[in-house]
Amino acid sequence: MLSRLKQYLLISAVVGAFYFLLSHHLIFTSTTQFELLKKQELTLEYTFFSFHQTTPEAALRIDPLREDGLGELLVNKGIITEEKLLEILRKIDS
Repeated sequence: MLSRLKQYLLISAVVGAFYFLLSHHLIFTSTTQFELLKKQELTLEYTFFSFHQTTPEAALRIDPLREDGLGELLVNKGIITEEKLLEILRKIDS
């Protein structure tokens, strides 16, 4: 009985962790810090994303990240200013 309960708990923990990965972006802003960004739909696209080798402009060109609020996250973290965000978005839209 206890063995079966442990098995169910393990399975539910694995399913819960997988659901979490499907529903969130983990944005690494440095080597030791990351931010969570809620996805609009369940997918594994861009689940892990790092700014280590990319610019904010290149990251904002990725539609799923931009639509899920990456620009606002960058402004809130102080990585770019609101004016720079608007400039990048205008450049992307044109």
